[in-house]
Amino acid sequence: MSITVIVLLALATAAFFVVGVAILASESDRRRSLYDRGLDQRTSLTRNVTGWTERTILGTSSGRRLRDFLDRADVPLDLGTFCVGLLAALVLVWVVAGRIGGPVLSVIALVAALIGSRSYLRSRIERRRQKFIDQLPELARLLANATQAGLALRASLGVAAQETVEPVRSELQRVNRELAVGADLDEALERLGERMPSREVAVLLNVLVIQIRAGGRIVTALRSLTAALETRRELRREVKTLLAGTKATVAAVAGLGAFMLVLVNGFAPGGLRAVLENPLGMVLFAVCGGVFVFGLYLVSKFGTVEV
Repeated sequence: MSITVIVLLALATAAFFVVGVAILASESDRRRSLYDRGLDQRTSLTRNVTGWTERTILGTSSGRRLRDFLDRADVPLDLGTFCVGLLAALVLVWVVAGRIGGPVLSVIALVAALIGSRSYLRSRIERRRQKFIDQLPELARLLANATQAGLALRASLGVAAQETVEPVRSELQRVNRELAVGADLDEALERLGERMPSREVAVLLNVLVIQIRAGGRIVTALRSLTAALETRRELRREVKTLLAGTKATVAAVAGLGAFMLVLVNGFAPGGLRAVLENPLGMVLFAVCGGVFVFGLYLVSKFGTVEV
């Protein structure tokens, strides 16, 4: 075979290789484009469903209250996505519980899921409120420093909104947005107190409102209030540490009760369904469950101390 033939074969092979790589790359790009287009269509469809759901729910007073409830709980989802996801979760709970214990257990599990989701949102609201209260000393100190530097109270709130962290930042930004559209400062602060109900917040807002309406030495008042808020924060931390064991006991007992149900049904397959399909078994199950829930309620109440 001559050198010319070898060179031609080599060039042809290289050409086929380059063409093959180009075709493979273009095919890969086409597939990625089709995948992205399909993903965009699925995303668009999901957005349309959740958007329609949100618009429908917000058309009712209950939907608007739910939207406010989710905002206070700082849920990182829009109302439509939350409702669609909650509905899917409830359907899943209904199906799984029905396969384990029949329709009676499905109803019980559905009610428990609804109560649990509401309790979870309330716990998020409470944690956010407690975090807001814990940041009040820093907020009072920032307002005192800004006011002492010669800034008006509205400007001081704007500075505090930039210098603080969540959740104080978002709440102050909401107050500033209300002020920007013409709301009165005392009314905006009053709405802040409604969103974050506590004695500490009420005292701080009362100091600010009195300064707005009557004037006075607000810097001295804020510095004194800062010391008092720091003392109360340390006291709350000590009480929380002392009650941590009680809260852990409540969680452990609740988890143990659910685990025992699963364990009993595992040892005797279909046993839970047989109990719930028997009228006497349903009565015994309801009585035992009621006593168990009431005991958890009493223990949690005994372990709750308002500071």
